[in-house]
Amino acid sequence: MSVAKNSVDLPASRQHKNLLFDFYGVLLTDRQREIFSMHYADDCSFAEIGEALDITPQAVADMLKRTSQHFDSYEKALGLAAKFQGQQVAVEKINAILNTIESNAQLSHLRELIDELVL
Repeated sequence: MSVAKNSVDLPASRQHKNLLFDFYGVLLTDRQREIFSMHYADDCSFAEIGEALDITPQAVADMLKRTSQHFDSYEKALGLAAKFQGQQVAVEKINAILNTIESNAQLSHLRELIDELVL
């Protein structure tokens, strides 16, 4: 079995792009939001989007590339998605600890995790 060089976990990549869209989609133009949603939420191909919007598939690809670049610059400046993901991890840890609290040491650890969420 051969694996393509620099292969990407497409579901994870798509999930990450949708997370960025949730945070930064409001900063896009209406057209950018429409194309992004058609491709990532509705799973339309570049050709299908181009036909529906009367633009070329290459224009669709270019728009999605620029949108990804915008998301990357917004995330680099603001870090909202990364902070959210960190909070999700902390909440999972808190839940795990709450399910097994047996000592004061675990309560202390729980307080530290809660402090991480508040920051």
